[in-house]
Amino acid sequence: MADGALNIKLSDYSAAKLAEKAKAMGVEPADLAAMLLDDRLVDYEDFTWVNGDPREPEPPFDPDEPTWAWEDVKIELLQRLERKLAEQK
Repeated sequence: MADGALNIKLSDYSAAKLAEKAKAMGVEPADLAAMLLDDRLVDYEDFTWVNGDPREPEPPFDPDEPTWAWEDVKIELLQRLERKLAEQK
């Protein structure tokens, strides 16, 4: 299983629901199964969350909040990321 491949046996009901939902989402059933398992099995403590823990609620949307173009903030964001990752070492 070093390549991440895994064969699992699903009930007829689960296989049908997986296929139905995958079709509605426009993805392959195996890809949806992987996404669902990743979502359920993730241990948030195993990751460094640069912009805060994703389990915490987002602040309310403020349409008057200023926005910036990606090109204008990319360098600063990458610098912050580098510093945050260096702190983890």
